[in-house]
Amino acid sequence: MSPDELHSRLLYVLRGFMPETAARLVLRGTLESLKLPAQELSVGSLPCLIDALEPATRHFMHPAQRPRLSLELKELLNAPLRGLPPRPASLPTPAPPPPPSPSPHLGMPMMARTTVLTIRTEADATTARFTARSLCEELGGKGFECQKVATAVSELVRNQLSYAGGGTIQLHPQRTPRRLLRVLAQDQGPGIPDVALVLSGAYRSKTGLGMGLLGVKRLSDRFEVRTGPTGTQVEFEVFL
Repeated sequence: MSPDELHSRLLYVLRGFMPETAARLVLRGTLESLKLPAQELSVGSLPCLIDALEPATRHFMHPAQRPRLSLELKELLNAPLRGLPPRPASLPTPAPPPPPSPSPHLGMPMMARTTVLTIRTEADATTARFTARSLCEELGGKGFECQKVATAVSELVRNQLSYAGGGTIQLHPQRTPRRLLRVLAQDQGPGIPDVALVLSGAYRSKTGLGMGLLGVKRLSDRFEVRTGPTGTQVEFEVFL
């Protein structure tokens, strides 16, 4: 099979479990995390790619669908690409979990589909960036708005990996009373000694922490940061 055929087949499988936009983002993000160009896809690279795809899809589908996705992906190792019938618009999805409680800080109602991502590696950072962008697109955000969110999330996860050994990213999509994506980033690092200086624009660090956090603030419509010796919490919203 050619690289184009393999790419089409992978997208075909993923589209059976999530919207096409999400499927393309998941596949592109996974290829990037593996440093595997799409034009170099081969049957020999499928086992490694499939192993990486399975965890990358967990934020876009119900857990009950994961065994079926795993089976369909692994079938690619044994079945040549033939004519692909049209995919159904969507698969039946089990009822979602109850919605989470509103944040005590911004106090705004949220949709039920809150996504929580654990950041430990560069691959996790890639997943977070593409997940945030995909949620913005699903909410109807424009390209510039979605890019703002993806850039801000990228800055936060980079700081988490550099200064705290990782953390978590929570993505809260909301449609009413206005459409937005709220992001809550938390870590258990040593904190930021002088957060006011960092956010003033006067602080520069060799690794870019000051501009990273200030950049998130500038990209946001709402922004809060709480920091101390037990960790840092950054919460921001981008209106869509």
